[in-house]
Amino acid sequence: MKLRNKVMPAMLMLGVVAFSSCEKQENGSIQPELEQGMISHILADSSEVTSYNFAGKQLSQINHYDVETGDLESFEKYERDGKGQLIKSSTFAGGNHNLLSEQTFTYETNGQLTKSTMAYYNGSKLEYTAYATYAYDTQGNLEKKSVYEGKDAEQGGKLKSYTVYEVLPNGNYTQEKQYVIDDNKEAKLFSTTTYSYDTSVNPFHGLAEPGTASSPNNLVASNTVVHNTKKTYKYSYSYTYDERGYPLTQAVVSPNGKRQSFNYLYSN
Repeated sequence: MKLRNKVMPAMLMLGVVAFSSCEKQENGSIQPELEQGMISHILADSSEVTSYNFAGKQLSQINHYDVETGDLESFEKYERDGKGQLIKSSTFAGGNHNLLSEQTFTYETNGQLTKSTMAYYNGSKLEYTAYATYAYDTQGNLEKKSVYEGKDAEQGGKLKSYTVYEVLPNGNYTQEKQYVIDDNKEAKLFSTTTYSYDTSVNPFHGLAEPGTASSPNNLVASNTVVHNTKKTYKYSYSYTYDERGYPLTQAVVSPNGKRQSFNYLYSN
């Protein structure tokens, strides 16, 4: 799956899951050796579409490639504090390395994310700013994410949407409901998505950005109902696994019946 080189406010409305190594050298830098067992490449039809760079066990960069040409489309770089917490992620265009978007993260003393800020660029011009706040249950699971337009509340930030989550005791997120704020400042249920999972290890779980509803097991089905159109979008996912229970391949069937296959490669 690829992150598209588009920067648009619609990202506030719809969740994007991006799967993304270290043998290629981006920006002329030498890539560090991966820890054994870490995910390294995603292939589609034998072509690389996503790769991961690590510094030790910490994710430092994700690279996205055009499946047909192999060209670098975009890449994300990550910055961390002394505790290893992600404090900044930046997305760049693959060709000219122009900054596309930037996100910063703020935490409580207990390590829970409280706020993230987003800035989206077109060339060197800042086009759109937003921020999000987060709430958690007593177990530390993400319970609610609220997205605002603007930089912060003191500068007139406006609530645009929020998402509430349901999670099982095993940590898998089973449902999310997204609400949008209409012109009358009323919250309207925009979509409801339900998820189901296998019992095997999700290799991307530990790599998810803060504030993401990441589940420890692999997704096998998702069902999204968009309430104002009454349309339903169903995806199904199937896997083959190695002896550790890690997925080796993933087959995705989209709502229109199209099937796409991915291969996962690991550093071991």
